[in-house]
This record gives sequence, structure tokens and C-alpha cells, in this order.
Amino acid sequence: MKYTKIPVDLFKDIQYNAGILVDSFTPATGEIGNIIGATSGGLTFNATPSFEDLGADIDNCPKKTMELNKQTDVAVTISGNFVTVTVASAKRSIGAADIAVSDSTKIVPRRDLKLSDYAELWWIGDYSDKNGVRNGGYVAIRMMNTLSTSGFQSKSNDNGKTNFAFTYTAHYSINSPDTVPYEIYIKRGTAESGDYEMTLDSVAGTTAGYTAITAGASAGAGQTYVYQTGTSLIFPSDGAVLNGSAWTSWDGDDEIEASTGLDIIVAIIDAESKAVHAGITTVVAKES
Repeated sequence: MKYTKIPVDLFKDIQYNAGILVDSFTPATGEIGNIIGATSGGLTFNATPSFEDLGADIDNCPKKTMELNKQTDVAVTISGNFVTVTVASAKRSIGAADIAVSDSTKIVPRRDLKLSDYAELWWIGDYSDKNGVRNGGYVAIRMMNTLSTSGFQSKSNDNGKTNFAFTYTAHYSINSPDTVPYEIYIKRGTAESGDYEMTLDSVAGTTAGYTAITAGASAGAGQTYVYQTGTSLIFPSDGAVLNGSAWTSWDGDDEIEASTGLDIIVAIIDAESKAVHAGITTVVAKES
């Protein structure tokens, strides 16, 4: 059936598990700060826009005309339930509060807010099929100037864990009123040392009808590259024997003749033609 299909790289674009809330994150390195607390039941993030129809009261103007539609706000929140509580997380949930100078176990709520009550917050979740310790993929949401807007809540359970419900809301700043207070980062993971599947990049070659391929792993002693192009290719398993007319030898450097949009699999095989690394991507070739 023409439209009963799924993307060939579906497994590379799935975010899974509940993720974590942290106070800082460095997208370039994947380094996280302090985890705010353990959660239960998952987390719900919303960035909900509000609109004003400037043509609503204009005669002969259709309602919801795109040229007269104005975005007036984006409400940015994340909510869930903590099952752990610390002095730091309780203070953050209260919002306007201080830790007592004379007693570090005591949290004193305040009536008035301070700018220091607002803080950065990140939600980070595992993404793609590569989730190694060093190069794991992620979806990360940065929330700016967050403040607890649900207050401190707790619900105890007989013979069970207490839940601490929370809602954090991101806020605009008068210093940058046009900056919507959240950002999203989406990064696929890459192979770790020792992984079977390797990354594979295809860019237009220097000759029409050819592509330049970069493999994420190098052939070792006694190992060589092979490749195949086509549609609906079957990705080889670790240790599969790759020989015969379906596979073409490659030196790891020369451009490969292929058509844009086809799939290409490159594998590294040992002396017995058994796959030790393999990668798949979509061909990008130079057009004539």
C-alpha cells in the first residue's frame, strides 16, 4: 500500500522514558547539573500560545484571518509529581522562600517575591537508538526564569510513598520581552567506542551522480569496507556474512555512484566477511 508505511529510520527519532528535571545542562557536551528530584507518573510540558484576532470586529473581514492574527503570549509550564523531597527541592516548590541562616533544615516562606526566586530548569529525555554514557542522544527543553506556581503540595498514602505535586512556570523578562522563555534541543546520539552500529553521513560528491560517504568507524587490521544501495534494504546483524553480488567493495575514501533518495548501507567486514560494524543513511548525490 502506498501510504501504509513508517519512516525507515523510525527507531532513531523516538524519545522514551520519563526523563529528568535538572538545574543546568550543557547541550554541547551533554553534561547535566543537579537532579531536582525523583518523579512518578511522567512529566507534562506545555507551551501554549494565546492569540488575538485583530480582524474580529472589522466589517466584512473573515474571522481568523492569518494576516490579522497576533500571538500575544506563550504560557510555558511543566508539571508532575516528586516522590522525593529535600530542603532544596521544597524551597523551590514553595517559590518565595528562604533557608533559615540559623537552621539549614528550616525553610521559611516569604510573602514577597525576589528575582533570585526565579531559576533555570531543564527537562532532558533519552532520544534515538544511541544512548551511551558519552554520546547519548537527547531531547532537552530549557525553561527560563522558572517559578513554582502551584506552591508546596504533598499527598501521603497509607503504606505508600508521599507524592509532592508541582507545576513550574517559565516567565518572560522585562530586559528581553520578545524572548519566549523556553528552547528545545534535539540531538541524535552517536556510536560509542565498541558499538556495532556506526554513524554514516552522505553529502553531495564532486561528480554528478556521486556521493561522498563518511563512516563513523575505521576498518582495522584485516578488515575492509563493503556497501550496497537501494530501497527497503535489510540492515545486517552483528556477525552476518556479507558477500556476493549484493555487496560492493569500497576503499573508505572514493566517492560512490548512487542516486539521491536511495538508502545506502556501509559495513566493515573481517577476513571471513563477517560484519563488525555497519551503518545506514539516505544518499545525497550531486545533481547534474
